[in-house]
Amino acid sequence: MKKFNIFGIITIILFLAIAACGPSVYKISMHGNRYDGKNVRVKGKVINTLHLDDLNYFVIKRGKYHVNVVTNDFLPVLNDNVTVRGKIISKFYYQRDTIVVIKENTKAKKSKDNIFNKSVR
Repeated sequence: MKKFNIFGIITIILFLAIAACGPSVYKISMHGNRYDGKNVRVKGKVINTLHLDDLNYFVIKRGKYHVNVVTNDFLPVLNDNVTVRGKIISKFYYQRDTIVVIKENTKAKKSKDNIFNKSVR
């Protein structure tokens, strides 16, 4: 009968858990083209928001790296910590610029709580 190495099993579980988390804000900001079309979930602090007629846009930061997010939902509040789920678009065109963004999936957001900011625009 073989003995199982508990540290080996824990290492494998930790490696699989980290791999399942997907790319970080750092990886997206540095190598966005690698993740084009992939669904991701990232966490960060909102450092900038912009509401235009045809675009709701905000920036989240984690550490010293940031990532751009485009949404059809309401914009978050500055300095809030948020979790964004969406698809990476490495060639998002707006006017004459091309940037890497996460196109937020707003269908996944379902909350039983009443959020006051949602009712005020």
